[in-house]
Amino acid sequence: MRFAHHKLDAFHVARSALCAGDALVKKLPRGYATLGDQLRRALLGTYLQLTEAAARDGNDRRQRFRCARAECNEAAAAVEATVALGLVAESEGQELLVSLDRLAAMLTRLGGWGR
Repeated sequence: MRFAHHKLDAFHVARSALCAGDALVKKLPRGYATLGDQLRRALLGTYLQLTEAAARDGNDRRQRFRCARAECNEAAAAVEATVALGLVAESEGQELLVSLDRLAAMLTRLGGWGR
């Protein structure tokens, strides 16, 4: 069965970011579980809000995409924090940030901004 979200390129980018973020969290040293949990929650929130939005329509759809975008921005901030604190290599964080930036742009359009 194919769901509405499978038709969106943004879904595939979100899924890739979710997996990459999980791999990054697994590299965090002890003592940073809170940051890792927050990153995972933000990525999962992005992913789930996006998939829910795909099944909605009208203003409800746009609002869900906007919520997904907010979660995406939170995830980006968490990745930036891991790099700023020297917990992961800048190159590792940068790869994920590029994906999140692309996803935020997609969600901006899907959320009805720029129309």
